[in-house]
Amino acid sequence: MFKENDNMRPGPTPERVLAVCRLISQGSYTNQDIYKECALNEDADLNDEAIRSSIDSAEELGFIKKSKDRYELVIDEKYLDTAQEFRRLVSSVAFKNKKTTFFKLTEWFIKNSDEVLKINRFDDLAATAAKTGVPSVTENDILGWRFWMRYLGFAYQYNKTLIPNMKTRIEDALLDIPKDTKMSCTQFVGWIKENIPEAASACTEALLPLAVSNGLRVLNNEGVIELVSTRDAVRTSLYQLNGVELNDFSEIIIRGCD
Repeated sequence: MFKENDNMRPGPTPERVLAVCRLISQGSYTNQDIYKECALNEDADLNDEAIRSSIDSAEELGFIKKSKDRYELVIDEKYLDTAQEFRRLVSSVAFKNKKTTFFKLTEWFIKNSDEVLKINRFDDLAATAAKTGVPSVTENDILGWRFWMRYLGFAYQYNKTLIPNMKTRIEDALLDIPKDTKMSCTQFVGWIKENIPEAASACTEALLPLAVSNGLRVLNNEGVIELVSTRDAVRTSLYQLNGVELNDFSEIIIRGCD
């Protein structure tokens, strides 16, 4: 799931990987122990793909490790307290390797988010991605990736349409910035490129893609940030939307995240 040239299977959802980590936090477990506990069955099928791939994903993310046939937790248990804490940890790890299919597909999604919005079938989404940037991606990859994409805060899903909106991903990345910090639009674009690497290639000082723009508009409406547009200053454009007043900004003020 999070390795180079690896497929993204639907089995290891974020919730399942979190559940596996919480189980292992209670002690060291063998493969068979984990299968039994997850399946609530002494005769659990050790070939169950959902359980096996969830263990693999937790290991690929560096959250657990196997030593002498037993798995142990290697992260602080505080990250398992809430789904929100776990999400922030996953985001800090999952996008470090730019060569994974997971990174490449997420990067492609952000860059092409205006076109993605028009697609209402996962097989069409896979075909479009395969033709325009991620040659190896399949529909099954999309089905596995969408769970993590929604969980990490890149889009909402309506039926089989993905609605690009990076509100949650951006908000998580802003957590370490002191309240009332001010940045020019160009400084903020530079900050995005450094702190949200999967969006780096899609963001320029001239224009931000739809997924990022929608996220910033929501954060501005919620008071988490304040986007200021000064007429005579250098401004960065948001993806233009009809009927929306806020379509560019010259400065951003971080008002604070929960």
